[in-house]
Formats: sequence, structure tokens, C-alpha cells
Amino acid sequence: MAGDPYSPRHGEHDQNYNDPHNRRPHRFRRWANEPPPEPAEAIAAVLHLLGGIAIKRAQMPRPLHLDLLTFDEVVRYFVEDRPPAPEVHHGALLTGKGLSRGIPCFQLFVDRHDHPCLTPSGAPYGRFMVAQRMDDELRSLLAGRELVIFT
Repeated sequence: MAGDPYSPRHGEHDQNYNDPHNRRPHRFRRWANEPPPEPAEAIAAVLHLLGGIAIKRAQMPRPLHLDLLTFDEVVRYFVEDRPPAPEVHHGALLTGKGLSRGIPCFQLFVDRHDHPCLTPSGAPYGRFMVAQRMDDELRSLLAGRELVIFT
């Protein structure tokens, strides 16, 4: 029993320790006497376990919540917030089905071949929004479509 890692060590006798029907929590754990890792080490270990997904998720901005998304606001963003990247040619508005929290909308800048233009870090130039409503002009422009190209 000395080779069993779960057996009590000398001086740590608990007669119910190895009883599989005992519902009491075990008082003796192998790692109980180990010092806890430094916070930075613990965070790095968790990120390593989760892989690049955690890093990408942490870099993803929260969506902008709008009560009303208007055609004028969409055009204003494409004109005033155009990135300085030379490959940017025009814009696109991609919408999804309405959810309980609103209509998901992804407004992004694309190249001449309608491919998303990316930042040096690999994220697309653009913004993600959730709109509660759209104005009549934007709704009529979409007319049941999920993608509109702005040239």
C-alpha cells in the first residue's frame, strides 16, 4: 500500500480514506502541500490549454448595441472611418436573422474582389453591431437580402 499514491502517508490515518462509499470529502490530497502557482503562470497555463481560441476571443471587441441603425449611419461609417489601408476599395453590410437582442450586423471594408480587408493582426477592418431596429431606407435597401455592397 506504500506505492499507492492515494493511500494515507505516515501520520495521516483516516480509516475511511480508501472507502469508496464514504461521502465525506477526502482531507488528504497529493497536491495539498504544493505551493500555488504564480498568477501569471496560472493564466499562461490556462491560455496554453485553451490554445489560440482564448486569445482571439479576448481580442474580439464587444458588439456595438444600437437602438436604431440608419442608412445615413452606415454611409457615414464607410466615409468617415475608412481605414488607411490601400487595399480598401468599398464596403459591405452583412446582416443576420433577428435575434431576441436585435439584428446582428457586420459592417466591413472589402477589396476590389469583395474579400475582407484585414488589419496587420488579422482582424477584418469593420465593426460588429446589434441593432434593435433599422430605418425604412435601410430595410428597403436590404429587401430580404443579408448582404449589401456599398461602392
